Amino acid sequence: MKVFGIIFLSIGLLFAFIGLGWIYGLINSQTGTTLSEEWIGPAIFTFIGLLFATIGGGLLYFIAKQKAKRELLLRTCKKLRAVISDVYFNTSISMNNRHPIIIECAAEVSGQKKMFKSHNIWSQKQFSPGQEIAVYLDSRDSTNFWVEVGE
Repeated sequence: MKVFGIIFLSIGLLFAFIGLGWIYGLINSQTGTTLSEEWIGPAIFTFIGLLFATIGGGLLYFIAKQKAKRELLLRTCKKLRAVISDVYFNTSISMNNRHPIIIECAAEVSGQKKMFKSHNIWSQKQFSPGQEIAVYLDSRDSTNFWVEVGE
């Protein structure tokens, strides 16, 4: 996913700079001070570039936030031993005809059984029900957790 974010951001910035340079050239030319059909090309280039850069930047931002959350939880939270109860494909997402897997697991928290759900996992690692896995749980906020799958 990070590669796609970098590609989208790079292509978007390239297109935006080409479009803005084209606009700058039209502004500095003698006939380019009025808006006409010759402004459509650079405007489209700039818009498409900014759109791609926004998508790529947003994807990279999401990845960075998820990584920061994971590192914070691994560093500061309580580690639980959970047992995998279900492993299934997330069919709402597809890349190259492959779907990521989701792991559901259960652990005992304060005497009660609590269910946890992992993020989308793209690795080829095999998981099966009954297998133990680590879950990092924030003791102040039980909705803030990370299922560690060892990617």
